[in-house]
Amino acid sequence: MEATVMQQGLNEVVVNKVQQMIENRQPGVQATMERLVNEGKIAQDFIAPIGVNLRMNDHQPVITFWANGHVLMNMQDNQYSLHENAVYQLAEKMGIPARYLRELATGKEWQRQLAATVLNEHSGWTQRTRVLVRSVGQEVRGVLSDSYRRLNSVEIITGFIEEAGRQGAVVADAYMSDTKVWAETILPTPITIPTKKNGDVIIFAGARFSTSDYGDGAVDMRAFLLNGACTNGMVRESVMKQVHLGSKLPDNLQLSNRTYELDTRTTVSAVRDLTKGLFSKDNILQKAIEIQGASDIDVDMNDELKRLVKSGSLLKSDSESVEKILMRNNPDDGVQGGATLWKLTQAITAHARELDPRRSRELHEISGALLNRVKTA
Repeated sequence: MEATVMQQGLNEVVVNKVQQMIENRQPGVQATMERLVNEGKIAQDFIAPIGVNLRMNDHQPVITFWANGHVLMNMQDNQYSLHENAVYQLAEKMGIPARYLRELATGKEWQRQLAATVLNEHSGWTQRTRVLVRSVGQEVRGVLSDSYRRLNSVEIITGFIEEAGRQGAVVADAYMSDTKVWAETILPTPITIPTKKNGDVIIFAGARFSTSDYGDGAVDMRAFLLNGACTNGMVRESVMKQVHLGSKLPDNLQLSNRTYELDTRTTVSAVRDLTKGLFSKDNILQKAIEIQGASDIDVDMNDELKRLVKSGSLLKSDSESVEKILMRNNPDDGVQGGATLWKLTQAITAHARELDPRRSRELHEISGALLNRVKTA
């Protein structure tokens, strides 16, 4: 009886903590949705060729580049600055080492001048290719395949949030970078999962959606797990990874608007169906079993961290921070009990709380991927 009362008291503390977290993040959620809508209003798409027609000895590229404070793209009698993401994509399409070009484009004045020269030289000798150029205002954020499948992200993410709401979930967090958007939803009722080696784990189950309009990731959906004791987040394997590829776009993009609307409608329908599945009792039970299984797997923390650094999943600085969290062994970090796979995942996500929103979500995926080692029936 006393243990039951203590558990109820703990659950109440955790629920209040998570509710406060959700309330604190609502301004960010609203700002994310407003930015998504507002940038959608000033976004533009162009179909244009990069490179030249070598067979006709036409060495006058349609798109040219120059530097004036920033690396600029000259296109259709207009000038656009280039986002890092667009620089990376241009490099790939022209056979230029992407990291090198990106460092030049964001470097000192002489480096930016060199970046423009490199782009022009390669453009003058690269086989002509049609691309989809996506801009927001006067900034190009994506240079994509002319088979890139355009989708209305506002409608898709709205469909996700609405369906999550029908399942009883609330939006726990959302974030939008220049090139990608994420939204996490959770059921407001906690689930207590007893484990053999790491005590009782109190989890809020949910779903995460992410997408990019600029080739910075596919339409992606994953189960989302929030540790109530520490508000560490984690996501599991993708249940939907829809790459934006379809038929070639016409030069006049107005002609593809019907396809744009139909593809968006189809994707919204798929997202709604998958959202239902992620909130199903069977799926949540499966995640609880995975957590218990991860708590049964003993690991050597030093070896695991070295392996993650060697694979490039973690930086050395990440590893050092995770090691300090493990040494503290503080339940407020979601870290307690034996040296298990579950404890390692929680130390990684505890470190993620200190990072920028994008990198934090990358660590949510890295920690969640570790649960793939759990064998479930």
